[in-house]
Amino acid sequence: MNLVLQKKWLLLLLAFFLVFSLVVTGCGAPEEEPVDEPTEVPEEDDEPLDEVVAGQGRDISWSITHSASGWYTWKATYASLVNETAGDLLNVTATEAGGAQEAFEMLLADMIDIGNSNSLEVQKARHGEGDYAPGYPDLRAIVLGASAPNNLAVRADSGIESFSDLEGKRINPGGMGTATEQITQNVLEALGIEPDYQFMGMDDAIDALRDGHIDGFFKTAATPDAPDAAIQELQMTADIRTIGLTEEEADLIREQELAFIYEVPANTYDHQDEPMLAKGTAYVSQTMKDNLSREEAYAFANVGFTMQDRLEDATPGPVMDDIIEVQMAAAPYYWHAGVIDLLLDLGYDMDEIPEEIIPPEFHD
Repeated sequence: MNLVLQKKWLLLLLAFFLVFSLVVTGCGAPEEEPVDEPTEVPEEDDEPLDEVVAGQGRDISWSITHSASGWYTWKATYASLVNETAGDLLNVTATEAGGAQEAFEMLLADMIDIGNSNSLEVQKARHGEGDYAPGYPDLRAIVLGASAPNNLAVRADSGIESFSDLEGKRINPGGMGTATEQITQNVLEALGIEPDYQFMGMDDAIDALRDGHIDGFFKTAATPDAPDAAIQELQMTADIRTIGLTEEEADLIREQELAFIYEVPANTYDHQDEPMLAKGTAYVSQTMKDNLSREEAYAFANVGFTMQDRLEDATPGPVMDDIIEVQMAAAPYYWHAGVIDLLLDLGYDMDEIPEEIIPPEFHD
């Protein structure tokens, strides 16, 4: 075979092997995975969510009292009972406040839905007296918390034997931000007595009286018939006395409507051999007429009016069996229309309900 022919065969063989290798390599190559077609994203539902989730009532804020108060547990328990019995209607959150006056001011500032307050301050606020001008006519009472005396406790070595002896003495008028603090100042001003006021929280005042840094303080008890827990505790660690008003001082306070006057039974406190007159107030939960619906106010008051037995273990004093009658005396101004609805359902006739507590909107 000549040289030219040999070269042709070599070229043919080389071409054959190239084609064969391409075929083999192509057969072994992995197949491309299919690409999924893009799926259509569902459009969001433009319908707004309901304001209240089924089974969970509308959130209601209730500013109660300081945790050092004997009434704190009672009010927290009260809120839990409202949520238990009317949870599909309202969900009450009870939050701590410095005292009734602070809670009341939060209510007036539209920071909360319900606020406990001293009943005397409500009257001033409704009519726009003093700092409450031009007035808050939409205030409405819901349910009574307590009829409470402000007891004066002093160190036995202070030389204080009567209210008039408070002149120039270091006196805490009540926990900061409390109704007790304000009432004390109003009463002592009317009596012409000017102490050296020591403003502080109740916990600090208790320590200060024990240590002799102040001469006395005013402390609100849960009820006239039971001793205040803080004063009882102090009596075990310090020599202190409780001091009452004279009949003349009590009459002046009544005439000027500065406070209620309570008689504290003899022997309620150590070294108290005779009944004692104490100034005080009534604490009532308040709201604005449009803060709660009639149904919500009804449900809130229903716990206080009909479930006193379930509140008994948390109550720092005797349970009030006549709470409605006491409230009529302590809150002689408009009640929420829903609370009037409750009175009727509890068997009261319209002619048994004082006219001054029936708000105009009740007839709407």
